[in-house]
Amino acid sequence: MDAFVVDVSACMPWCCEDEATPASEELLRRAATRDPLYVPSLWPWEMMNAVAVAVRRQRIKPEQAASFLVLLSSFNFHIAAGPEITDRPRLHLMAARYQLTDYDTGYLDLAKRLALPLATLDDDLRKAALAEGLIVV
Repeated sequence: MDAFVVDVSACMPWCCEDEATPASEELLRRAATRDPLYVPSLWPWEMMNAVAVAVRRQRIKPEQAASFLVLLSSFNFHIAAGPEITDRPRLHLMAARYQLTDYDTGYLDLAKRLALPLATLDDDLRKAALAEGLIVV
């Protein structure tokens, strides 16, 4: 089993069929086989918001959203604790260096700290991860 850090952008194709790609289907297969998925503490809230927006924009039906959230609960997610107060200056500098949102910096920092590949569809986050020497899946 191979662990990786996954952001919301990498999970949404599992819910919104029009976003599915061979790469997203491979990530889904890995998640379904219980590969460990690491996420920062903001991930559950960000994920629920993305699903709610997909329903509001009528990209998916409410019952699809509910089924998707049940599916996610069957995967092997590990939710990391939020950053310590003493980490915030370092994280602020990392966000500024790559012009990332603080949210995306949370994924980058977690992947870097755990020395794990990062699964993302976000182009800025992907570029930052590669600049930090991380593997992007």
